[in-house]
This record gives sequence, structure tokens and C-alpha cells, in this order.
Amino acid sequence: MKLLIATSQQFFVEENAILEAMFEEGLDYLHLCKPDSEPIFCERLLTLLNKKWHKRIVTDDHFYLKDEYDLRGIHLTKRHPELPKGYDGLHTRSCFTIEEIDYWKKRCNYVIAENIDDELLHRYKMAGVIDNKVFAHQLRTLDDIKKFRDAGFGGVVLENALWDMFDFHQSSDYKGLIDFFRKVRKACG
Repeated sequence: MKLLIATSQQFFVEENAILEAMFEEGLDYLHLCKPDSEPIFCERLLTLLNKKWHKRIVTDDHFYLKDEYDLRGIHLTKRHPELPKGYDGLHTRSCFTIEEIDYWKKRCNYVIAENIDDELLHRYKMAGVIDNKVFAHQLRTLDDIKKFRDAGFGGVVLENALWDMFDFHQSSDYKGLIDFFRKVRKACG
């Protein structure tokens, strides 16, 4: 299974070092998700990351960053539901219903089924919409990985379970966060 990390919505001092460490540990894709941020702060974060990782980064906002930093692609959300005019590169999308998943997975490189719980998982399995182009959002525990793999998802999204482990304001020690990431990476295969 692919492992996707969505960034914290806030910027913090150690962010680039943490992201670099996760890429080194085998992160498949990073979604740069900084809603309502100033573009210059996203640019700064991208310049702090090694350029070799840019082809694994998808931006959820400030779509011009895709070309300017040679990123992997763009992600469509409720905030930005439409492709930019003339855009024909890699694009992904957040989906909230069976109908959205079924429609958009045929038109995108992959979709993220948002906020999966046991009830939604059951409904999606019964509808037959889960396949390798559908990623489950969001991973809460290591046990979720087996559940999502068995359901047929192509990947998982790690966000809050990861960032909630780190106090942005009072800690610079992110060893525990990287250790948790390693466990998730190993469980994803």
C-alpha cells in the first residue's frame, strides 16, 4: 500500500527536517496542505526540502507551485474543486460520497476517500468502489492499515495521528514521531 502524509495545516520550525526524515524512511507521497496560508511560506518550505523529493509532493493550494517547483501534481478539494484552465498534469481529489469516488477515480490519478470510519468502510465495500486508485483518509491506528488493505485500498493517508504526537510549540525532539512513521511504513509494506 502507498503511504501518503498530509502536512500539518500550520507551519513550524522543525517541519522540513521531519519531512526530509520521512522521505528518507520511504514516504511515497506528501500532500502540501496549508489552507489559508500565504504562498511565500509554502515556497519557503519547498526550498528547504531537497529537490529530489519534489516529484513526490502534491499541492492542495497555490497550484502555481506545481510548475514553479516541479512538483508531482495538484489536489482538488472543496476549496479548489476545479482544475486550472489548460492543466493536464497529475491530479488527485478528495471525495466524500460513493458517487464522488466512483466518478472521480476514473478522472484522477487517485482519490482520497475522506474521514473513513467503520460505517463508511462497510458502505464503500458494499458499493464496490474501493480499488488501488482509492486512498483511505485517515489512518488513526496501526490496526487501520490491515483493515484498509483487506478492503482493497491502494493507499492510506496519515495526518492527525502523526501530527498530534508532536508539540509544535514546546518540542524540538521528533524522534518519537519518526519512530511511529517507521512502524506505519513497515505495516504498509
